[in-house]
Amino acid sequence: MNAASIAGWAVALAVLGAAILAAPAGGRPWARRAAALSVLYLIALLLAGILLPAPWLPWASAVASTAVLLTSQPFIALGVLSRADVGLRAPHPGSARAAVIATGLALGFNAFVMLLRGAVPAGVPPGLIGAVLLAAVLEELAFRGVLLALLDRALPPRWNVLGARIGWGGVALTAAFVALHGLREGMLVGIVPAALLYLWLRARTGSLLAPIVAHLAWNLSVVLVN
Repeated sequence: MNAASIAGWAVALAVLGAAILAAPAGGRPWARRAAALSVLYLIALLLAGILLPAPWLPWASAVASTAVLLTSQPFIALGVLSRADVGLRAPHPGSARAAVIATGLALGFNAFVMLLRGAVPAGVPPGLIGAVLLAAVLEELAFRGVLLALLDRALPPRWNVLGARIGWGGVALTAAFVALHGLREGMLVGIVPAALLYLWLRARTGSLLAPIVAHLAWNLSVVLVN
């Protein structure tokens, strides 16, 4: 763990704490649940970083996301959150075209920025590719799925952004997601636009399918370009 990671984790927790305070009385229990699951994510991430052998460290994010998903299952089983709430549903009719265009433009821009900054060729172990792809799926299920559903209950969507209903809950989640990746300039350049894209796709399509596909493509493009 380095200073950038510690600072990022502190910022993420501060953002979620602010979400609890900003939520109306009826929404605070939802924000507290989201914050508790985020703390669990950090604990699992920390333990994975300590306990996993060096070759397996890229899988830490997948392990942490799995901890959140397993812990949140009672919410779905008891009907606190429905499958539709967490994005396990078909995309809204007519949203696919906008999702494809937005994803294509974002991926192209990110590849251009990476090449402009100077990508450094490096060998890519197959295990690393598997780790980043699995993490993409599990992170979307945990963040744009469960955590966004909870924060949208706490701070409901209020703005229409190019056809996507987004509110302070989505903003808080996106800020926390970015911060959890560490406050390093090189990381922020790639994470911020990606996180904004995933949030918009989730809100525009009403489904996790588009953000999962975009996250997979984003992670794979980063690996391939570098």
